[in-house]
Order: sequence, then C-alpha cells, then structure tokens
Amino acid sequence: MRHIGRWFRIGLLVALLPAAAPAQAPLGQIRRPPEEVDWAKLTLSIAAHGAASGLDAWTSWQRPERNRLLADGGRFTASSACRKAGLFAGVSILEVAVVKKWGKQRPWLARACRFANFAAAGMLTSGALHNLAGRGGPGAANSR
Repeated sequence: MRHIGRWFRIGLLVALLPAAAPAQAPLGQIRRPPEEVDWAKLTLSIAAHGAASGLDAWTSWQRPERNRLLADGGRFTASSACRKAGLFAGVSILEVAVVKKWGKQRPWLARACRFANFAAAGMLTSGALHNLAGRGGPGAANSR
C-alpha cells in the first residue's frame, strides 16, 4: 500500500511540474502589452461625480453646513460652492493626470478612479436626497 502511495505522489508531481514551469520565470521577463485606457468610461464617471456634487451643492444652498471645510459662518454659501467645485476640479485633474501617466502600464488605476468617482457620486446623491427630505420636498412651504 505504501508503494502505491509513493508512486501516486511521484506521478502527481510529474503531472503538475510542467504547469508550474511558467510560474518560475522571473517577473521582469513576463511582459504584457500596454492596455489602452477607456477614456469614455472615465469621463462618464467624472461627469457622474460632478453632477452629484452639483446636486448636493444645490440642495445645500443657504442651509446649515456641518462640514467645516465648506461652511461659511455655519451655512453653505457661494464661497462654499466655490470650494466644493475647486475640490472636485482638483481631484478630477489629478485622476486624469495619474491615469494619463501610468494608466497603460497599470490598468487597475483607471478602474480604481472609475470606482471612486461612482462611489463619490452615490454618496453625494445620498446627501442631496437627505437634504431634500429635510426640506419636505418641493412646494412643502406652500402646503402648510
């Protein structure tokens, strides 16, 4: 019985050895052709982020603001909207610059930026919906 187990292990090793041979090549020798960046998807994600940021700013206008970075005297004002737009523009420019420089060699960067943009758009839209719910919706002041 031991004799069969030994031959089974040797046979398994011989069967799996050719499959493991390509894994033994140093990482520097394995080259992938550079992938093209899908700029349309990245642009769409940046647009979604910008639209959600604008919606959040619109629903926050002249309301109390808890974010100290955006608050101007405790309220969301024009200077708050400029800061919010500046933050969005800075992040978007940084994303495009990073993807343009390293996106072909590291395609995961473009995917990460798209994911971050859509996640931020979701969070900002959630905040905008919260702001609208706090107002009681459009026309709530007239119905009272």
